[in-house]
Amino acid sequence: MRLRAHGFNLVELMVAMVAGLLLVAAVTSLFATILKANHTAMQTSRLNQEIQLLTDMIARDIQRTGYDTNATQFLAATSGSRSSFYFDTATDLMSETATGSGLYTCIRVRYDNDENGVLNTDDTLVYSYSSADKGIKQGTGATTCGNGSLVSTDDTIEITAMTLRLLPSSQVSGARALQLVMNGRFKSAPALTLNLQRDIKLRNDGY
Repeated sequence: MRLRAHGFNLVELMVAMVAGLLLVAAVTSLFATILKANHTAMQTSRLNQEIQLLTDMIARDIQRTGYDTNATQFLAATSGSRSSFYFDTATDLMSETATGSGLYTCIRVRYDNDENGVLNTDDTLVYSYSSADKGIKQGTGATTCGNGSLVSTDDTIEITAMTLRLLPSSQVSGARALQLVMNGRFKSAPALTLNLQRDIKLRNDGY
């Protein structure tokens, strides 16, 4: 009497092993893709957060510029009399990228921080872009463009450009608005970039 064999033969086992390996490879590939996507999302979030923080900081100080506790005394002043905190677009927008471009990489803002009506050193802030350090620098008083301390200490992010300009719809005096543009990227992934643009209305009009 002939016995019938049960189970898998060699060919069937090999086919099953190949199918299993393909399934494992597909799952591994999917897992790696998800990890990479999550890592990129985290980098993008960090880059966005850092540039948003820098932009917000500069925008807030630009909005404050010109604030003077004793501003009312200039209401009856002779023509041309201005507060020491006045923002002058001709002198406080500095380091033009090219002659006549109207784009600047440095700005000086003044506001009465301690509300004593006197322009002190800590009432003047200078923000400038440093191409050497790939970052934004801040200084006080008579600090020149390109000097001061780096605002951000995040060594994973670098700022590739920062420009400011007086909006075309604005005026040199009176109601004024500036446009701030900041570009940055992730150091370990240079292809991961972010460009942020902010239009900023000066709350203290220059009349």
